[in-house]
Amino acid sequence: MGSTGTGRFSDYSNSSGGSEKSTKMGGNAKSTGGAGNRCEKNLKVSLEEVAVCTYYSDHGDVPPVNTDVDVISKLVGRRIGVQTSTVSELIGYLPTEYNYLRQCMEQGYSYSGAVTSSSLKPIPRISVSLKPAK
Repeated sequence: MGSTGTGRFSDYSNSSGGSEKSTKMGGNAKSTGGAGNRCEKNLKVSLEEVAVCTYYSDHGDVPPVNTDVDVISKLVGRRIGVQTSTVSELIGYLPTEYNYLRQCMEQGYSYSGAVTSSSLKPIPRISVSLKPAK
């Protein structure tokens, strides 16, 4: 259960990864605009490391579809985590390709949404949809 980042050091940098230079050099930017545009995009994400997070450890299960979730504004062990909105239990981590969200959150954005799919087998998996707010 590893990361699904690009394998580049830019996955871990404090930069958004979307600078003109990194885009020209094959960086992980996914939009033609700057970091501001990426900060405002809705996201559909498959979470990582679900089986080692507190929700799965405490319940032996994954949260059901339509469970409200929030992106945690502070890093959880050097990763961006996603938690349930009501009880604040960690359910998984965003892939490193979304590390640019850290900079977005420092600019005042927050991200919330819901679980769109979840399953236990063959391994615990959770997908979420996230919407930005400022």
